[in-house]
Amino acid sequence: MTITNNALKLSYYNLVVDETATELYIWNTKRGSIVKLEKQIYEKVTQGCFNGKVIQYIDALTKEGIVVPKDLDEQQEIIFRARQRQYSTGRESLGFVVAPTLACNFCCPYCFEQGIERNGIMSNEVQESFIEALKKKLNDNSQIKSVRITWFGGEPLLAYNNVIVPLQNALINLCNERDVRISFSIITNGYYLTEEKFDYLFKSGQTKFVQITLDGSKEEYIKRKGTTAEAFYTVINNILNLSEYLYKNSIRIKLNIRLNADNANYTNIKELVLELKADERFHDNIYFALERLREYGQCQALTNYCTTNEFENLKYDFEDFIGKTVKFPEPKTVFCGQHCMNVFCIGVNGEIYKCEHDLGVSEHVIGDIKTGLTFNKYFLDFMDQPLPKKCFSCRILPVCMGGCPHRRFSHGGDIECDFTIENLVKSVKRFILNKEV
Repeated sequence: MTITNNALKLSYYNLVVDETATELYIWNTKRGSIVKLEKQIYEKVTQGCFNGKVIQYIDALTKEGIVVPKDLDEQQEIIFRARQRQYSTGRESLGFVVAPTLACNFCCPYCFEQGIERNGIMSNEVQESFIEALKKKLNDNSQIKSVRITWFGGEPLLAYNNVIVPLQNALINLCNERDVRISFSIITNGYYLTEEKFDYLFKSGQTKFVQITLDGSKEEYIKRKGTTAEAFYTVINNILNLSEYLYKNSIRIKLNIRLNADNANYTNIKELVLELKADERFHDNIYFALERLREYGQCQALTNYCTTNEFENLKYDFEDFIGKTVKFPEPKTVFCGQHCMNVFCIGVNGEIYKCEHDLGVSEHVIGDIKTGLTFNKYFLDFMDQPLPKKCFSCRILPVCMGGCPHRRFSHGGDIECDFTIENLVKSVKRFILNKEV
């Protein structure tokens, strides 16, 4: 049997991540697969030779995306799948980022909400309108099987009694009536995440994710949050008490500690991690996520932002520091759910945004929960923005998908890449080594 050279070709998205004298590890970024292959076989395939000994490998190589039909335009396929995901309205899930208030008890200099009006909380009328809008959505689309709510702010727990509790109760009742799954996440600075709230927020198991941001140990935290030592210790105690509570009650959620890093505070962040781990209330339900601090808003108080390469090097060091298993860089259909038609952000006054980074910016409102979406220029341009030209020739496009669509849009289309090929290859190689140990 001979497969003609015109039938197949190597995928454009293959990268050799490791090799020995006789073997290669090939990572296909489009499929997210890793294949170990004899060098001899790979050389034959590279030359377009699909006969002889190569035949026995064809099915496996095709399945893993290493080999594709010769007439397939892979870039076109990637863009098509991204558009399909973006504009699908018949999907089985809906997601809402909900801001009960934009008020906050801290003053982070990098906050993207600097300079906007941050008073007030979501009124009862707006809450009722949101419930009615969701009810109509569920009635109109019986395919929807799940709803995801993320409490955001400001600091959402400032509106715990007035908004989160009554609105969450109403959302749960509505979804239960429709036999629709509902889950919650909360993005908080942790100051008001006290033990009194634990049972309501977590005992039912419907809250799946909590994120708390820390910028370093006491001195660094005080400086970057614009707050006090008392506030720092309150947040730390709340985190550790929650970890203990979840552990004792066998509640499995992701308690994510976001560590905003730059070139100035990285060492301090490592000190903070050691402090947390030394406490007897610390359990392995606490996850540390080192994130690149970026410049947002009008305040430019911080100037030590990392380049892409600098930050990726910090991440490798941090992974070694905490003994974390290297995360495999998975392919994406889209970079962020906010670029899809089944995810929206709801403001304090019931206004609709496409992304939480638009909260409070009147020029970026794309509708109202009472009247629905407005297909204005901002909305259409945001959804229809093309990928930067440099992305089309990039072999890691399936992993990156152009980066944050909001940052791209607000910077005129071109932004510094979040990843480099060299460092992603390094990550995959580390992943392979960890799997084989």
